[in-house]
Amino acid sequence: MHHTSTATRIKARLSPVVDGLAELTKTVSIRRMERGSGLVVYLAPDYYWGELSAEQRAAQLSLKRDYDALSELLAILTCGAPKAFVEQLQDADKEFRIWLELGHSNNWSLSSNRATNEVELRAAARKLEPILDVLDKTGNSKVMLVPDTNSLLAVADPAKYRSVAGNSSFTFMLLPTVLGELDRLKVEHRNDDVREKAKKVITRIKGWRKQGSLMSGVTVDRSITVRAAHSEPDMKATLSWLDANIQDDRIVASVLALQSEQPSACIVLVTGDINLQNKADAALIATAEVP
Repeated sequence: MHHTSTATRIKARLSPVVDGLAELTKTVSIRRMERGSGLVVYLAPDYYWGELSAEQRAAQLSLKRDYDALSELLAILTCGAPKAFVEQLQDADKEFRIWLELGHSNNWSLSSNRATNEVELRAAARKLEPILDVLDKTGNSKVMLVPDTNSLLAVADPAKYRSVAGNSSFTFMLLPTVLGELDRLKVEHRNDDVREKAKKVITRIKGWRKQGSLMSGVTVDRSITVRAAHSEPDMKATLSWLDANIQDDRIVASVLALQSEQPSACIVLVTGDINLQNKADAALIATAEVP
C-alpha cells in the first residue's frame, strides 16, 4: 500500500483549485478604471473585475471553500515554524487570495490580457509550492500508523499491521484518547467480551512499557517502533470544525498534531469507523481498515 504525506496531498488538492480559478477568470469581464480628468489622483489598479453572475459567484464560492480548508491545514502544519517561514506562507496566501476574491480594486497584476492574467494567477499559486516542499522534507519520512480503539480491540499485535504499512518498518502510535477509552472500556462496558479484550490490550501495552519508554519508542518484532503520545491535542490550535467533546474529533486533532511535528511522515489513521473515516478525509488524513 502506497502512502503519501499531508503536504503531498495538499499539493494534489491545490492543483484543481488553481485550474478551476483560471477557468473562472476567463469568463469574468474585465473593466478599465475610469480616472477622469480632474486633479484627484486615484490610487487603484488600471483594471478591475466586473460583476459576477450567480453562476460565477457559486463557482467562486466552491473554490474558496476548498482553498480555505487547505489554508487552514497549512496553518496547522506550520505551527511553531520560524517567523520568516510563517510570514512567507502568509504572503503567498495573501497574494493568491487577491486572485481568488475577484475584488474590484486590489489586484495590481490584473490586465486586459486574459492569457497574461492566467500566467500571473498561476505564478501567485506557485509561491505556495516552496512551503509545501519544505514541509515534505521536514521530519521523519517513514510510515506512522495510528490505530483507533476498535482497531486495537480487533488486532492488538503491531506485526499484523505490516500489510497496512506496506513496509516491514514503521511506527505504531498510541494516542491518549485511545488509551483513555481502553481504560474506560475495561471497567464500564456492559459486554464481558469487550471488557476482556480491553484488558488484554492494556496488558500488552504495559508489557511494552516494561521494555522501555513508550514516549521514546520501544522496538517490537525487530523493526516496529511502538510509541505513545503523552498529551491530548490542543483543540484551540486545530481545525475550527473539530469539537473537543467528541472523541473522534480529538483523534483527528491528535493525528494533525503528529503531522505538524513530522510533516514529511506518511501518517495513516487505522479505523473501520465510517464517521471517523469521513472526518479524516476532510482533514486530508490517510486512512486504512484494520488488517
